[in-house]
Amino acid sequence: MRGLMPAHHEASTDTSAATALDLGAAQEALAAGDAGLCIRLAEPLLSRPEQAEAARGLLAAAHERLSEQQAAAGEHALALQHYRLFHRFHVEGLLQRLARSEGENDRGLTDALTGLATREALELRLPSMMQQALGNGRGLCLVRIELDPLQPARLGLSPGLGDAVLREIGALLRAHSRAKDLALRYAGETLVLVLSEIELAMARQACERIRRAVQGHDWAPLHEELRVSLSMGLTALRSGDTPELLLARAEAGLVSARRDGRNCVRTGVLS
Repeated sequence: MRGLMPAHHEASTDTSAATALDLGAAQEALAAGDAGLCIRLAEPLLSRPEQAEAARGLLAAAHERLSEQQAAAGEHALALQHYRLFHRFHVEGLLQRLARSEGENDRGLTDALTGLATREALELRLPSMMQQALGNGRGLCLVRIELDPLQPARLGLSPGLGDAVLREIGALLRAHSRAKDLALRYAGETLVLVLSEIELAMARQACERIRRAVQGHDWAPLHEELRVSLSMGLTALRSGDTPELLLARAEAGLVSARRDGRNCVRTGVLS
């Protein structure tokens, strides 16, 4: 019975009910076309953990609508302000969902051989990394990396040697990547590196450091004659890119690296 409930429980119940009402009112305001009222109702809910994600989504939608309305009215400065707020809340929501997904799926997103992320991690994280880079204007580059045929050529037939080389390359790539980058095994002997907050010239230098590190690594413990090298295709994010287009341009760079004799870095250009 209500009379037997502790006072703190009653307060908690009342707060939850009020929060639910506030969220419902914000949703109704947005549905009715009153984006300004939606924002006023939703902003206080950001401080309530149980409602913050839903409030963030409402704020993103409301600011997007106001941006469109202001642009149509010729108020481009106001439209830009609302668009930036839309982008902020939208990206924050994506990052929150990503962090939750990573916590739930870490085991399934790590390649057992190389210790790098898997292709599934790229599909999950690349769109939000691209959106964040376009939002903050700090750049993003993607590199497709391919293990060149082992030298001498006869070593390519040695059982288990290819896996051992990939394991070492995985460790080298992790050592030369930053926490904000994404290094992964894409398929077979092909790897991908997504470099955050970097422009093309600096990304090329990072690629050259990795290429030289692999070439100069001590491979003798695996085989005294072994020589290993990488070919790389590099591209920088552009406005209007999709993940598929970004990967395709990097693949074009990798094709150029193969054509130019391998063991080099080439920038991808699509004809």
